[in-house]
Amino acid sequence: MTDEQRTGEELRAQVTGTREEPGRTSESSADKADLAGRGRKQLEIAKEQVGVVKDQVQDKVVSGAELARDKVVHAVDVVKDHTPDQVLEQGSQVAAQARETVEQFGHRAVDSTPPQVREQVAAVVDSAKVNRKPLLVAAVTAVLTAVLLRRVFGRRR
Repeated sequence: MTDEQRTGEELRAQVTGTREEPGRTSESSADKADLAGRGRKQLEIAKEQVGVVKDQVQDKVVSGAELARDKVVHAVDVVKDHTPDQVLEQGSQVAAQARETVEQFGHRAVDSTPPQVREQVAAVVDSAKVNRKPLLVAAVTAVLTAVLLRRVFGRRR
């Protein structure tokens, strides 16, 4: 190639580059001026980063919970292994007897209570379930009043 051909090719490339440059410059300026678009992109990036951190934290919490559960299971197994079978059996028997006694006592109490009283107790229990907070406040107030009255009247005797 001669210098003239090379120069002609270089000139053509330079002209083509010069023609494309204003388009790139205007696109770049438009991108810089589009604050809302840049804000959306940054928001998307932030959301992705938050999602990654959330997943990492969830994984740590789950693994921590699993580790704690495993330690508790291990501790229970160690206690069971070091507790004589006779003690475990006696403990199970005592627990079963206690459950049975409580159940029998409950049945006797229900059987010996007149139906009207049972209905009234059921109504009070239902009301207490609905109005727990006021009932607790009233109970605490009653206890405090009883304590204060006992102190006041106890000192006078």
